[in-house]
Amino acid sequence: MRTTLAFVRRNLTIYFRDRAGVFLSLLSAVILLLLYTLFLGSLQIDSIKESLPAASDDDIHAFVNCWVLAGIVMITTFTTSFGAMGVFVDDRVFGRFKDFRVAPMRRFQLILGYQGAAFIVSSLMSLVIMVIGVALLMAVHSVDVISWPGLALAAGYVLLLSAAFSAVSSFVLTFVRSSNAYTAVSTIVGTLLGFLAGAYLPVGLLSSTVRDVINALPFSPAAMLLREPLAGRARDTLAGGVSQAATSLDSYYGFTLSVSSFDIGTLFTVVALIVVLILFTTLGALRIGRVLR
Repeated sequence: MRTTLAFVRRNLTIYFRDRAGVFLSLLSAVILLLLYTLFLGSLQIDSIKESLPAASDDDIHAFVNCWVLAGIVMITTFTTSFGAMGVFVDDRVFGRFKDFRVAPMRRFQLILGYQGAAFIVSSLMSLVIMVIGVALLMAVHSVDVISWPGLALAAGYVLLLSAAFSAVSSFVLTFVRSSNAYTAVSTIVGTLLGFLAGAYLPVGLLSSTVRDVINALPFSPAAMLLREPLAGRARDTLAGGVSQAATSLDSYYGFTLSVSSFDIGTLFTVVALIVVLILFTTLGALRIGRVLR
C-alpha cells in the first residue's frame, strides 16, 4: 500500500507541476459551459418554448442551464482523468519503464498508482467545475434551482464516474506509444464525448437506432446519473406539476434512458460503472505487464 500511495503522490506531483496545463484544463470546461449557456443553449430554449408555451423564460433558462451543467461535469470526469494519464504516456515515451522493471513494484501497484492519481485529478477538477457552475446558476437564477441534497448526491456520483473513467483511461492509454498519438486520441475523445453522452444534443433528437447505440455505452447513462440531482428540481419547476410534461422532458432530455425495451435505471447504471471500474483496472494491469516486458 505504501508503494502504491508513493507512486500516486509521484504522479500527482508531476501532473500539478504543469500549472498552465492544470489551469487550461479547468478553463476549457468553464469556456464550454459558458459557450453553451450563452449561445448554443438557445436552440433548446426555443424548442421548449414551442412545447411548453405557458412556461416562463426564467424557468426554461434555468432548466437548460442545469441540464447543460450536468453534461459538462460528466465530460470533465472523463477528459481530466484522461489528461492525468498523460504521465503514463510520458513515462513510456521517455523510457522510465526501464526503471520500473527493476523496481520492487508489481503491475497492479503501477496501474493503481497511475489510476489513483487520475482519479484524484478527475474528482478535484470535476467538483471545481460543478461548484463554479452551481455558483453561476445561483447568481443568474435562484438559490432554489439546485438543492443541497442534490449537490451532495451529484458529488458522490462524480467520485464514482471519476473512478470508473480513470480505469477506462488507464486501459486505453496502454495502447498509446507516442506523445503525438496521445494528443490525437485526446482530441478525438474530447470531440466525440459530448455527443456520446447526449450532453450537446438531447437524446430525443436522435433516431431510435442511434439512441440505442449511445445509451448502450457508459457515457450517456453516466450523464443521466448527474441530471436528476443537478437538473431535477429545475425540470419539476418547468413541468409545473404536470406529470405528462415531466415524463416528456425526462425522455427527451435523457433523465430516463433505455436500450430497445430495456430501461436503464439508476441502480443498474451504478452497478455497471462499478463493473467497468473493476474490469478495466484488471485489464489495465494485464496490459501494464505486457508493456514492462
